[in-house]
Amino acid sequence: MEKEKLNYFDYIILAENEYKSLLEKHPELTELSKRELEVFAQLLTDKTQQQIAEELFISHSSVHFHCKNIYRKLNINSRKQLLIKYKDI
Repeated sequence: MEKEKLNYFDYIILAENEYKSLLEKHPELTELSKRELEVFAQLLTDKTQQQIAEELFISHSSVHFHCKNIYRKLNINSRKQLLIKYKDI
C-alpha cells in the first residue's frame, strides 16, 4: 500500500500542532518574537553565531542582540543553560 503524500496545507497543520505542543511544554517561549524563535531554534544546534547569522541572512551583531534578548526573556545566562533547559526539544 502506497503512503499518502502530504500537501502544503497538511504540512502547515503539522507545524501548527508541533508549535502548540511545544508551547504546552514551554509556555515561556510565547515571549519570543518570530525572529527570536528562529535564532532560538538555531541555538539548539551546534552552529556558531556566525553560522546562524549566515543561515538567517542577518549580521553577527544581530544574532548576538537576539541571543541577549532570548536569554533575558527565558531567564537564563548562557547557551549552555539554554541547551540544558531545552534538551527535550
